[in-house]
Amino acid sequence: MEGLLMNKNIVKIAAGTMIASAILAGNTELPYNVMKDPVAHAATTNVHGVPKEPISVISLQNGSFEQPAVVYGGWNTFDQSQVPGWQTTASDGLIEIQNHNENRDAADGEQYAELNAYEASALYQDIATTPGAKVRWQVSHRGRHTTDTATVEFGSPGNLKLIDTMTTSVDAWKTYSGTYTIPAGQTTTRFQFEAVGGDPRNGNLLDNIVFATQSFITVAGNVDKTSVKKDKTATYSFDAKNEGGMASQNTTLTIPIPQEVTLDSPNVKVDGVSVAGSYDSNTRILSIPLGSITKDATKHVTFDVKGAVVANNVTTQATVTHQDLGFTDEDYTNYSNDVTLSVLANNAPTITATDHTLKQGGTFNPLADVSATDPEDGNLTSSVKITANDVDTTKAGVYHVTYSVTDSDGNVTTKQVTVTVVSNDFPTIEATDHTLKKGATFDPLADVSATDKEDGDLTKDIKVTANDIDTSKEGTYHVTYTVTDSDNNTTTKTITVTVTSNEVPTIEATDHTLKKGDTFNPLADVSAADKEDGDMTKDIKITANDVDTSKEGTYHVTYAVTDSDDHTTTKTITVTVLSNDAPTIEATDHSLKKGTTFDPLADVSAADKEDGDLTKDVKITANDVDTTKEGTYHVSYAVTDSDKNTTTKTITVTVTSNDAPTIEATDHTLKKGG
Repeated sequence: MEGLLMNKNIVKIAAGTMIASAILAGNTELPYNVMKDPVAHAATTNVHGVPKEPISVISLQNGSFEQPAVVYGGWNTFDQSQVPGWQTTASDGLIEIQNHNENRDAADGEQYAELNAYEASALYQDIATTPGAKVRWQVSHRGRHTTDTATVEFGSPGNLKLIDTMTTSVDAWKTYSGTYTIPAGQTTTRFQFEAVGGDPRNGNLLDNIVFATQSFITVAGNVDKTSVKKDKTATYSFDAKNEGGMASQNTTLTIPIPQEVTLDSPNVKVDGVSVAGSYDSNTRILSIPLGSITKDATKHVTFDVKGAVVANNVTTQATVTHQDLGFTDEDYTNYSNDVTLSVLANNAPTITATDHTLKQGGTFNPLADVSATDPEDGNLTSSVKITANDVDTTKAGVYHVTYSVTDSDGNVTTKQVTVTVVSNDFPTIEATDHTLKKGATFDPLADVSATDKEDGDLTKDIKVTANDIDTSKEGTYHVTYTVTDSDNNTTTKTITVTVTSNEVPTIEATDHTLKKGDTFNPLADVSAADKEDGDMTKDIKITANDVDTSKEGTYHVTYAVTDSDDHTTTKTITVTVLSNDAPTIEATDHSLKKGTTFDPLADVSAADKEDGDLTKDVKITANDVDTTKEGTYHVSYAVTDSDKNTTTKTITVTVTSNDAPTIEATDHTLKKGG
């Protein structure tokens, strides 16, 4: 297993690897993610102290022409301003999009574009690019009525280079693909298709277009609790997010299952749906197929384990492997953060009850000064039951009371105490119960004494009649003493000696996620306890703390505590500071014909870096559109995220006339021969 885990503080960088600016991919808390060149996301901290040059995520828009939707006739032409991402060199500015036109399926999705619309022209996108980045490109091409030919051209606007020539029949879509490295100084790259010959009014169908940097899957691991009792269940979760420029394929998540826990089932949940994983019981590796993860999408994987072996800080780390969708030339590997879980003992409760010596005729309450506690359940005194009691204080003698208590996990503890009823003239023995640490020395006669009303001090006459104490082992033992006075009255007394372990203290402290500018108290909700010393929270020391809530990033706080036996425990937690960005609204201008219907919320969306999709929260704050009259109108939108950041946007709606054309012609009178 050790070879499968990767220390997040020791990162091996492959040749040519470049680390990306964390803000470009949206996740700023995973410094352990490493992939092959080019990397579309990276750490907020440097690797081996050497800063890495940033490289942007590159990805074109609307590569399968699914926007805008074709609503009638199998095809529509749209002004280029209505087609996200795409532009045309056609003088009329129109782009033709088809939807299963002539019973033809799209290569991807439902729609595709026809390059030859009404005139010879080119279809292109201008994309912000980073020099030196390697980009994958792909396009599906097909002839419409005959074999069509089009060129693929890249370069800066005004300086395009021929990359490929596509010649494809009408029979089926054919995919053309390759890679392209952005030249030095080229911060804007034009990705263009242009027809070669043929009828400028039809032909050259295009679909499934990709121009993007590689897919990049990051993995964030978590467990629903910091500790689990033996034989109880904890849930691991891993979020695999594509922060790269394109979709992935053949994505597989593997997790080594630690020896200290057992896997409930290889069937896991992916986004809440049961998925069959595979588990190798020899290597203890769980493999989960995730298929394809689209750009900016996340797959949430959960599965249950049970505590098997008591241990602190049981750690595992997930590995994800994948390829770029449509490409098999590169295999990528990435790692999650360390996910740590402690397995706790399912301890039985303890009963505190002492032996008693009573004088004949005295009063005895068997529950007085009896208590019970449990490491997990706390105070269980109210649950103590008396299962046996033969005490008769009217007669001198030795009696017993037996107690029982059960904790929430079904662990049962019993304890028996001795009650000695003596005559008024019997001697008394003074001896108390002891609690020792394993390995300590024990003298059974130390601090033991005896007296008699008539004889006085009888300490020298005390006899040890039973003693089963073994201080090399934890357990509950007993010592029995007897003493006889001059009247041959004999008193016995049994004490309990408890030998406890010499364990280290524990610290309870959890990871935190804050937003930039929040207040952070490193000692809030932090506690420490020791089996012998009890609550040690006040003794906790902070030995390291680099948290800066004014900056996004991943920070750490380290705690230490030392018990009375000089055993020291340390624990480090992670504090993640997230950004507090405002949301964005996506809404485009519209051009309508007079009398048409206008839905102001159609094709309007909103998103926020922290809150995700906020489309349902978009409000219309102004709308003066009147489709019964020609004119220019406006619609204003607003959306507010959970941090009360508000974004507004106004679009223009132009209503044009829908009148029929007119003919101007006059009557004429001519002379014969005129």
